[in-house]
Amino acid sequence: MNYINLNIMIRHLIVCLVNRNKVMKKIKLLILVLLSAFTLSTQANDGYYMLGFGSISKGMGGTGVAYYKTSLIGNNPAGRAYLGKQFNISTTFLFPTLHYTVTGAPSGGDGTLPLAPGKVGSDVKLIFIPNFGANWQINEKSAFGISAYGNGIAGEYPTQTYWDPTSKTTDIQYYQAYVDPSYSYKINEKHSIGVSAMLMLQLFEVNGLYTFNSLSSDPENVSGNGMDTGFGFGAKIGYLGEIVNGLHIGATYQTRTYASEFKKYAGLLAEQGNLDAPSTWTVGLNYEISDKWKVLFDVQQINYSEVKSLGNGFASAGALGSDNGPGFGWEDMTVFKFGTEYDINEDITLRGGYAFGEEPVRESEVFFNIMAPLVSNQHITLGATKKIGEKSNAINLALSYAPNNTVSGMNPMDPVQKIDLDLEIFELELSFTF
Repeated sequence: MNYINLNIMIRHLIVCLVNRNKVMKKIKLLILVLLSAFTLSTQANDGYYMLGFGSISKGMGGTGVAYYKTSLIGNNPAGRAYLGKQFNISTTFLFPTLHYTVTGAPSGGDGTLPLAPGKVGSDVKLIFIPNFGANWQINEKSAFGISAYGNGIAGEYPTQTYWDPTSKTTDIQYYQAYVDPSYSYKINEKHSIGVSAMLMLQLFEVNGLYTFNSLSSDPENVSGNGMDTGFGFGAKIGYLGEIVNGLHIGATYQTRTYASEFKKYAGLLAEQGNLDAPSTWTVGLNYEISDKWKVLFDVQQINYSEVKSLGNGFASAGALGSDNGPGFGWEDMTVFKFGTEYDINEDITLRGGYAFGEEPVRESEVFFNIMAPLVSNQHITLGATKKIGEKSNAINLALSYAPNNTVSGMNPMDPVQKIDLDLEIFELELSFTF
């Protein structure tokens, strides 16, 4: 089981924020109190991005860019203008099952790198992810909000997959912690805009790749160098509006998040350790069939190919770590999301959703993606909210299931072998709104 202390990440990030921007002491204290007890280890759903953030969005298949109630954690900043004063704490439990299977005996040819035949499963069985969101109304037209949430990859195989004599395991840990102070403004009662500063802390560690030192431009910084950290920044803009009675439209664009290089892995990641977060955009609709029933549809685009460490293929020209060095070979990902929400009564709301998209891992890139086979391509979700008392207090629940999916391809270092990557995920999220 892989865990990393979120307290370290959040403290590090907040120190940077406070030193540079004099963020209010109350915000710093609130985030530390709520998050210092948590740990974070993440497994992705859309590549290394989560399907959605917050129980309301996840319960509806990750939709909600056109629904203000999903905006509190990591979604459309324009929606926060309608939230008023509100806080949310959520806890997500992920239960991933990931394997790789190698079939075919090694050829024994010169210059090949065969893998041991058989099926190997990751030791990461339970993942715990906390999120936090807060919103304050400044005046009738504007609001300030902030949330903290994470993305990333975690995979650990109890074997020397690539025959690394220096490590008993083959594993990768890649974590992103975001804090997004946001400002939202009502143009009028039916239209709003918002902007977020995307402040990111990244951590990266890989073990079990010593074999690739001979292919690197910096052999001393390929594998087994411990956890490395980086800080990045970007921005997100959003719009939310009701274009006709009952029909809402929303859109967000998140810029590429530029991050400092991972110096300890400058011989593995392209551009001397660069691992920026790619840009994304989302467009969606929210139609109110009645006062109680809504249907939602979102389209999200994740531009993995603009970051060379993610988009370059394993056969790319250049040595590992060079300006055009090999990467994971991920394709850009378009995700289609459908959701619905129905109010049973004033206290109980039910939700459901479905999302699908082409997995980012290509058949030609299974060899390097053994470390973390991010091959989910569909999700089925359910959710519910139960209000508590007369105030806005509520308990929220979201369930998500990503059925087992397999991507297969040959071993490019010994083409007589076939590699299958398998991933299945069950997710449970509980949150409290107050």
